[in-house]
Amino acid sequence: MLTVIYCVDDPATPDAREAHYAEHRSHLKEAPLKILVAGPYTEEGSDRKIGSMLLVESETLDEARKYAHNDPFFVNKVWKEVRIHAFIKNIDRR
Repeated sequence: MLTVIYCVDDPATPDAREAHYAEHRSHLKEAPLKILVAGPYTEEGSDRKIGSMLLVESETLDEARKYAHNDPFFVNKVWKEVRIHAFIKNIDRR
């Protein structure tokens, strides 16, 4: 199933993203599920990263949830909120 992992950074920990970036990248590279698209999103009109979005293939929502909750960005409180939802692809123009 396609799953969206939508993460919102915690504004109370603005330096945590850079401090844990290498660990986060390692977690992405070692993913047990297939990551189709991943990256940060930014504040409007700025390059300041304020969250992350991943589109993954997972067997279940629980598999995606477990993966996200073991991410160093979650463990080290970079992300204040993580939302995980099944995704239905209607258009793919790649």
